[in-house]
Order: sequence, then structure tokens, then C-alpha cells
Amino acid sequence: MGFGALSNLPNYYLKHKVLKELIKHYDIYDNTIHAIAGEVEITTNKIGNALGLSSTAFDEKVITKELNEEDSVEHKFFQGKTQAALSKLVMDTPLDTDENKRLFMRAFVLFIQKCFLLRIFAINVTPRALPTIFDIENTRRRNWALHVYNFLLEEVKKAKIHNTKSINGCCYAMLIIYFHETHFRKNAREPEA
Repeated sequence: MGFGALSNLPNYYLKHKVLKELIKHYDIYDNTIHAIAGEVEITTNKIGNALGLSSTAFDEKVITKELNEEDSVEHKFFQGKTQAALSKLVMDTPLDTDENKRLFMRAFVLFIQKCFLLRIFAINVTPRALPTIFDIENTRRRNWALHVYNFLLEEVKKAKIHNTKSINGCCYAMLIIYFHETHFRKNAREPEA
């Protein structure tokens, strides 16, 4: 489905102190972290490289009021689902029919976003994730890097403006990019991310 690279990421606990420092030094106008170790620009391509996600041009807007009846039913079914409910759907859905395969794929795409790509501390799935369940057979064509980038940028702006204590979004991507660029970019022998 295009998320295979996520399995290569180590099980690592993000230190909140490090994230707060990155956010503190993040310039929301030029999307650059200005830190002592150097300046690091956060871009869609870098997020795609860090997480192994596609960053193609396809990123279709979905207007929920204009959905056909079948898609509207699917949208309502997944609206308000919790992480536990999505996990149960992913684990318990048999892959015997095409309809069940599509249900599994939709639940999995929402689960991966809820847990990692669009990480939020709210219980329910974010409305921003719901449009990704449409055209589920073409998940590899979606611009996942842009999707993650937009959400992360929005959350960083909220954190900087409102001085919030929690930081939503895929901060793991920001951490990977920051450490790669500040520690390895000057070493010519080090391979690219």
C-alpha cells in the first residue's frame, strides 16, 4: 500500500524536551529550524525521504458534500472512530471478498495516520484523515509526504502561537530530518537518507 518503509523505523520514544526545542527554533515563515547545530529546512521531499513515503503530484481534494451515496456511507462509518476501533477492524476483518479488502485498506490507512502520520492526542480520527479513504485502490499515487507536511506545519504553527504543551503531527519526521542534516550532511561518506 506504500507504507512498507515505516516498518524500518526503530521503536523510539520521542523526548518531549527535544521536540519543544525544535519547535522553539522553528521559523514558520521559511519552514526552517534555526538551531545551534545548523539550519535545517523542512520540505515535502525531505519528509518523503525520511519516512519512505510517496511525494508525487497527486493530492485530490475531497468535498464531503459532493460524495456519492456509497462514499458518503463509508465516510459516516469511519467518522469518529477511535484508535481501538480501527485496530479491531484491521485485525478482525477477513480478506475473503473485495468489499472486505477495501474495508481493511480503509481502516489500515486511517489507523496508520492516527498512530503515526497525523499523530494527534485526541481519541477520534481527525477529519483531515478521512478523505484518504476514497480511491483506496490508488494509495501509492497519493502525495503522503505533502499530507504529513501540511498537518505538521499546521500543528507547529499552533504550538508556536498558542504555546501548547502537546505537539501533534509526525514529529518523528522532523526529528529524523534534523538529526540527519545536522549530523551527517557534512560527511561525504555518509549515504543519503
